[in-house]
This record gives sequence, structure tokens and C-alpha cells, in this order.
Amino acid sequence: MKPWLMAWLGMGALLLQAAGAEVPWVRREWADTGALLANPGQGWMSTWRQPPKGSGWPVSVVYLRFEWAQLEPEEGHYNWAFIDDVLTAWQARGVTLGLRVMTTNPHSEGYYSSPAWLFQAGCRGTEYRVGGGDPTSGGKAIARIEPDYADPIYLAKHGAFLAALGRRYEGLGKLEFVDIGSYGLWGEWHTDHPAPAAVRRQIVDLYRRAFPKTPLMFMTDDAEILAYALPSGVGLRRDGVGSPWHEKNWIGSARYAGVPGMAEAWRAQPVVFEWFGDYAYFQSKGWSFPAAVDFMLRNHVTLLNDNLGRVPPAEQPLVDRLARLAGARFVPREVAHPASMKAGTVLPVKMQWVNAGVGRLYHPYELRLALWDAQGKAVSRTEAVADAQTWFPGEWEVTGNLPVPKGLAAGEYSLALGLFDPTGRRRAFALPITAAEREGWYTLGPVQVVEQ
Repeated sequence: MKPWLMAWLGMGALLLQAAGAEVPWVRREWADTGALLANPGQGWMSTWRQPPKGSGWPVSVVYLRFEWAQLEPEEGHYNWAFIDDVLTAWQARGVTLGLRVMTTNPHSEGYYSSPAWLFQAGCRGTEYRVGGGDPTSGGKAIARIEPDYADPIYLAKHGAFLAALGRRYEGLGKLEFVDIGSYGLWGEWHTDHPAPAAVRRQIVDLYRRAFPKTPLMFMTDDAEILAYALPSGVGLRRDGVGSPWHEKNWIGSARYAGVPGMAEAWRAQPVVFEWFGDYAYFQSKGWSFPAAVDFMLRNHVTLLNDNLGRVPPAEQPLVDRLARLAGARFVPREVAHPASMKAGTVLPVKMQWVNAGVGRLYHPYELRLALWDAQGKAVSRTEAVADAQTWFPGEWEVTGNLPVPKGLAAGEYSLALGLFDPTGRRRAFALPITAAEREGWYTLGPVQVVEQ
């Protein structure tokens, strides 16, 4: 038994003795079952517009990129169906959406990723060609056009589009995050035609104004502007995990020496990763898959794209470990309370929780306790006992007090706990324990209620 628990149980026994009723305490332990869970805002992100058939990996977020030309084919006329259809398709599963808007897409089917009307209005642009052998460098080797990001026409009209996008989706509870895209190839903030730093900062500000409540992720390819965006609380996004070059050019490298606070950014906002390519691509390059998994875990991954493709059975344990540890993973390792209590008193509950994940919880979730009768009806329930957002990786001691109602009939009741979103927007947070679960409540064991 842990020293903290021994001391607390001893103190509790003395208090009960002083009240003239020595009561034995019950201590229960729970081990992590290793189950793969799809808890809100963490783990795998699907990149499918429709939920795929079959089990696949458990996901809580669908992540998609849209071309500006798709969403605003005519100026001021929006085709929101590209987004709404995805939200509708995933709604029954409680899945939220992470998105990026691209104004330059080397995988586009045609010439335009930014709408044709933008250039017809006088916006400057540069024609480019990419594509060919390496699937990660672009699609068909055709001519495409990249807008001049410093052109006032681009900034004004794209800013108006982002404002409309924010009015449409901000505050609905359906957006998990929005990438600060709109600049560079794929919106990844790298291009052969860079704009001045002042312009790049202006693009960041367009997103801040359009999405003041939605978490914003910033592509870390632009270290200079990352230093500008990070103090406002943006999260980190890195595409290209697995490439040795990307791993060397990361936190602590000379490239990011001018970005203070980057190593601690995960404490405020999520870290989002994407594989450089699928597993077969890793093999073709001779890159280490275990090293890529380790890189994600060391850097507090919360969400990651499912663009990994097929993984051989020998590597599946690594994939499962990544899925288990991404974000927060809560286990109530020890729960202690008196075996019986009088009606009209308060049941003290001492708990030791562990966050076994590599990240934290970025949504509001509170721990609640309840007492159930034999029919499964709650006869007592607490409000917030603890704020699970404060549980960083490691162990957390929590004390809760559950009222035992005056006049409650003597008999056996059940103690239950759960983690719930106080806003009601997200489903209860799943726990990897063997306790019976019902609507987010986990039944821990019996408590005897005796007469007053």
C-alpha cells in the first residue's frame, strides 16, 4: 500500500473513531487493460470523408484538407457541402473535424487551387510544376498556379473567405482544430516564392480573427513566424514525421533556436503529427519506423493522421502503443473509502489517478462521483470533484466527498465515478479499466448505508 494512502486511511479511521463509529475502509486497485480507446480530441485522425467499413483504428477526429477553389467557386458564393457532408457522415460517431484550407496544392486535379476568379480580379500568381516519381512531392506533373501571398487582392479576398468560414463553423462544437494554412505548398508554409515576414504574420492574424475560439495549429516549417504565432497559444503541427532530416530539425536544433517556449507548447495546446508517407514508403527510404514512433511519443503527440497504410504484424505492437499513449490516458489506480456510512453523512473517497499518456487533456472534463441504488438509479451525485485538464502525465492524488442523503434507506449501494464534459458537447471520457460501464459511469464496488 502506498504511504500516502496508509496515512490517509489511518487519519480517516481516527476521525470515525472520534465520532464513535469505527468503520473499516475498502481499497480497490485498477490496472490498465491496454484497450485502444477513441477518446475525444486525441489519438488517430481519419482522413476519410466517409467512415470506412471495418473496424480500423479507433478515431475521434476526422482530418481533411480543402482547396479554397472548392469552397468558394464564385466570389461570395460558398459550397459548404464539402465540409457539411463530412460532418454529417461522422456525426453519429461523435467525431469532430480538423481542417486545413489550401491555396496551393501540388496534388490538385487542375490548374487552380485558389479560385480562378481571384486571378481574374487581378491577383498576381506564379505558374509552377511538380509531381512525378515520388508520391510525396506532388501528383500529376501538370502546370498549376500559386498566388502571390503579398498581393493585397489575395490578402483581402482570402481574409473575407476565412471570415465567412469562421462565421459558419466557429462555436458549433464540431471543429476540433483549424490549421493555419493558406500559405505555401499544401498550406505547409514552405514555398519557392516566399512572401515577406510581415505578410506571413498578417496571414496568421487573419486566422486569429476568424477563429477566436477554435484551437489553431501552426505548421512548424516556418520557424520565424512560429515564434510570432506561438505566444498566442497555437498548437504545433509537423507533417513529415519519419524523415531523419525532419527529426534533426526540430526542438533544440539551430533551426528553432529563435522560437522560445517551443518545447513547452504542448502544455497549452495539442501537438499534431502526420507521417511523411505510408509504411511502404518508409521501407523504400530505409527509414526507421520505431524511431518515428519514438519521436512522436517523446514530443507529446496528441493527434496523428492515419496515413500509415498497411503495417506488418511484427510492427503492430508499436502502432498500438502509439495509439494508447497519444494524448491523455487516465486510470484510477487506487480508490479507497469507508465500507459503510450512515445516511445523512458524507462518504469520503480517496483516489490516486495516473495519466499514463504523453499529453494532457485539452477539453474541459471534470471528475464526478455517484451512488447508485440496486435499480441503477443515482441517489447521490457530485458536481466537479477535480478538473482533469490539470492532470499532466504522472500520478495525481484526488479527494472527493459524496453526500449520503438524509433518510436514505439502509442497504447496499454502489459507488461509481466518471469523467464528463460540463458543456455536454462531448461524450464521457473512456477509461481502460475492467469496471462495469454505463453511460460513462464506472461502477467500482458496494457501499453499505446504515440507519442514522
